[in-house]
Amino acid sequence: MKKLFAGAAIAALVATSLSAQETAPAQVTPILATAVTVAPAAPLSLNSGTPITLAMAEEVNSSTHREGDTFRLTVLNDVMIGNTVVIPRGTPGSGEVTWRTGKGAFGKSGKMEVSLRYIDLNGQHIPVTGDFRQEGEGNTIATGVGIIAVGVFAGFITGKRARLPVGRELMAQLAQSVPFNPDGHLASSFDSAAAMHIAEMNTSIGQCRAAAQALEKAGDREDALEDCYTKRME
Repeated sequence: MKKLFAGAAIAALVATSLSAQETAPAQVTPILATAVTVAPAAPLSLNSGTPITLAMAEEVNSSTHREGDTFRLTVLNDVMIGNTVVIPRGTPGSGEVTWRTGKGAFGKSGKMEVSLRYIDLNGQHIPVTGDFRQEGEGNTIATGVGIIAVGVFAGFITGKRARLPVGRELMAQLAQSVPFNPDGHLASSFDSAAAMHIAEMNTSIGQCRAAAQALEKAGDREDALEDCYTKRME
């Protein structure tokens, strides 16, 4: 009789154990996610002195332009950092006539000097440097004939004007380093006004104009500004 009760008890324990195993939730081993750190793209920069080819977008000549006149330029080729275009071709630019003479008497040619000033990238001026002198072709043969034929009236024989035609290529250089975002857009940290001021003060004519503007009397300022343009490259 005891064996019967013992067997029944063991059977009950086994059944209870099996039932517990069937109803107990399975233990799930947690899967730990591996954190992936993506480094931000590095900012880009064009260094000071980077060469940029500009082309004349309008003709400038010593007959129609005077000192202080500005003229339009255009970027000839894409400027890239790696595979990223930061200054697209066709971006406008500006230059300035800093000295000129018209057609001279006795067959002397006209002369003109120009300075490249900036590239206009979506309204932000990026200063560039580049100074050039252009001279027209003299008329020496006509001058000689004129002197023999009409003496003093040979002074009316004039040379040719200096001219920079549309499409003439001029090599510019960045006046200072320029920061760009990884996507190629100009960085917000770039201060266009400050950059242009620094570039201007690094030129002799810029220093001369600043000194002239500091004069108290308007007449003195005008005379001093005019004198600034007579200081030309030799």
